[in-house]
Amino acid sequence: MAASQTLIDLAQTQRALVAQYLATLAPNASIDSSTQLPPNPPNPLHVLRDSATLLKAHTTKLALLLINKPFTPTAVNSVLRDATQTCLPAMMSAVELCRPDIWGVFLHHQVVAKVRTVMREMVSFLEEVLDVAREENESNHSKSTLASTGVLWEACDALILLEKTGIAGLAVLKAQELRDTINDAIEELKEWEEGDGDDDDEEDDDDEDDADSTSEDQHERDDQDEFDDMFSAANKLPKDRLDLKERLQTAADKLKKIQFLYAAITKRRLKTFTPDVASKKVNILTLDKLMHLLKELPESVDDLANAFYELDADQVDTILNTCIDNACSAADLLKTDWNDKDDEFTAWVTKWTSVVR
Repeated sequence: MAASQTLIDLAQTQRALVAQYLATLAPNASIDSSTQLPPNPPNPLHVLRDSATLLKAHTTKLALLLINKPFTPTAVNSVLRDATQTCLPAMMSAVELCRPDIWGVFLHHQVVAKVRTVMREMVSFLEEVLDVAREENESNHSKSTLASTGVLWEACDALILLEKTGIAGLAVLKAQELRDTINDAIEELKEWEEGDGDDDDEEDDDDEDDADSTSEDQHERDDQDEFDDMFSAANKLPKDRLDLKERLQTAADKLKKIQFLYAAITKRRLKTFTPDVASKKVNILTLDKLMHLLKELPESVDDLANAFYELDADQVDTILNTCIDNACSAADLLKTDWNDKDDEFTAWVTKWTSVVR
């Protein structure tokens, strides 16, 4: 019993510590860039890879100890102490090493997000340890223990993959994801333009029903029609809004050209962002600016779609111009290669900019 209580105390202490880590890793948490780094600091991605690999090994042992009988609290206590007092602090050290002023905001955010996921799943795993320790002879926790362990493994695998993928690979994946988001918006706008095609039939049916309705029914129907009209714009493009139809065709054409830009940037610039390129701070800063612009564009496209749904032509014009300006800014940012030299992409960007404007 004493051994079980010792394990419970340790798990509770480590759970509180992980909660503190999570608070530090919150999206709105401030970053202290004034902390003095050690001389020749290790690569934070390597630290994350090694600590995540070790944490997987420890949690594998822990899972087996938790589900096998007889339950041995002292053995669990030993492995849990190694896992929480070595792997987790190492991950937090890696976050501190991956400072945005050195490694870039983009990579820093990726690291923080993935370490935060590990810590969040670690809390769940510690809850499972506590449940087993408190009810060691009363319940079978095999399924929940294995499920909790599996989710934690996945979070660790994401950290290990972070090192294998590298900053260039992460940027490529993010650009493709954002490009797909723009494509989804284009498809939704097409569906909105086409509507569901059932309105004419519904109107005919309404006319037949109205002939037999009482005045009270007719009043209720009129109220319903007025209510439906208020929200019809969310379902389809009104046939009498030829101005919006023309704008929609223009917007779709511009957005497709912006999609081409994402593909070209990915091939000609992001995939050539080698470790040597990343070693220059000016290139890290450029990548950060680029990823910010690429992230803003789908958000503006969402605003553009909402402007269409609200039938606001002026707002459509304003937001579409903003999309084009941001896309051109992203293109101009990478007009020359990472060594500030002209190449094939330079000529392509010049032509693309003139066409999209």
